[in-house]
Amino acid sequence: MFSYLLYFNKNNIIEISKNIIQSFSEKFEYQLTKFDISGLEKIELKFVEEKLQKYMQSSIFLLPLDQINDSIKENNWVKEIYLNTNYKDTLFIRIEEYKPIGIYFFNEKYFVFDENGKIIDQIYITNLTDKSLLIFKGNSSNLNANSLINILKNYDFKKKFQIESLEFINKRRWDINLYSDVKLMLSEEDPNKSIQNFIIIQNKLSETDINNIKAYDLRNLKKTILINLND
Repeated sequence: MFSYLLYFNKNNIIEISKNIIQSFSEKFEYQLTKFDISGLEKIELKFVEEKLQKYMQSSIFLLPLDQINDSIKENNWVKEIYLNTNYKDTLFIRIEEYKPIGIYFFNEKYFVFDENGKIIDQIYITNLTDKSLLIFKGNSSNLNANSLINILKNYDFKKKFQIESLEFINKRRWDINLYSDVKLMLSEEDPNKSIQNFIIIQNKLSETDINNIKAYDLRNLKKTILINLND
């Protein structure tokens, strides 16, 4: 009984204290009336504003920052949130979003993922030839994509060749599928060297020869096999 009374009185005291603080804030204008939001790229401003509406006119000292944090984090693009106030009338919100590095094709759906392979959100692609992010296929391809992306960047590969997709074969090695219906079969041990070999061969071949090739088997780093259209 004593514990119940203590708990009941404690809650009453807390509620009374909140009412006093709220009244003080209303009288001397220490209420939330505006917010400053930064860091948005993929997240719509409207989403954040809607999460904050119910806190408007609340005492700046009573803002439940943890609750606000959790409600905004319901958006899949939110990586981190930093909240603080000016102890007068403004809530400052800085949002760090996940940065997508690729698109993961799985179960006939497309998902963007970050450098650690974390799935961020599902997306809808209407024009696969007009995209800034590469498409990755195969189990665990999202978890292993970052190293291959860095290799391709080193050779400015995306500007030189139109990549349709990159496929992780048996969770071991990569195939690069070009829009010209040409496949590059990379080495498991050293995909960087495979791409080097491909570029060297391309520079030696004539345009006619290139147009007749449907695949480059680059798995053997000492010997590249060219597979022609008629083979």
